[in-house]
Amino acid sequence: MEATCHCKAVRISIAQKPEFLVSCNCSLCHRYGTLWCHFPSEKVTVECEESATKAYKWGKETIDFHHCASCGCVTHWSNVEGHENPRIAINARLFDRTEAADIKIRKFDGADSWQFVDE
Repeated sequence: MEATCHCKAVRISIAQKPEFLVSCNCSLCHRYGTLWCHFPSEKVTVECEESATKAYKWGKETIDFHHCASCGCVTHWSNVEGHENPRIAINARLFDRTEAADIKIRKFDGADSWQFVDE
């Protein structure tokens, strides 16, 4: 599957469809309106010029939230360099709607309990 920002300056590829997407209600994700799918870093290919994304560090500054410097779309987040468990979360709203339509959405309470609240 491939995710692209609106202007297509940032392209993110994964080899397999995610099992589920995460709707988080933390103060940042709520504002971004994102749906995340999480992968080990080595399972994701991010293609763009080095200056194509800008990152915002939040909270304890362990995650970089990337957005396209041109069109502004939130594209992904990644652990900061040197993290013991490198992960990337892709904003699934950037996938083609028809390809992502049948993927289950799980609700995650990132505002308070840090637990999934849908099961």
